[in-house]
Amino acid sequence: IVYPNPFNTQATISFSDHQKNTIIAINDFLGREVQTMNFTGIELTINRKEMRSGLYFLTITDVNNHTEIRKLIIQ
Repeated sequence: IVYPNPFNTQATISFSDHQKNTIIAINDFLGREVQTMNFTGIELTINRKEMRSGLYFLTITDVNNHTEIRKLIIQ
């Protein structure tokens, strides 16, 4: 679950199961990589930093190579 979405300053990614060595990548709508992180845990906060308002794609790849893509909107 990603909330709030859309967001202004930060959003939270909440997983139902504990994640280990999960890759989280944020790409802009043109496919350019904005941020990538390796995550272990159950909840991650994403800070807006220098990201401009607009549509982004959040790609989550777990240790079993299962990938999920979500839309992320920054106001």
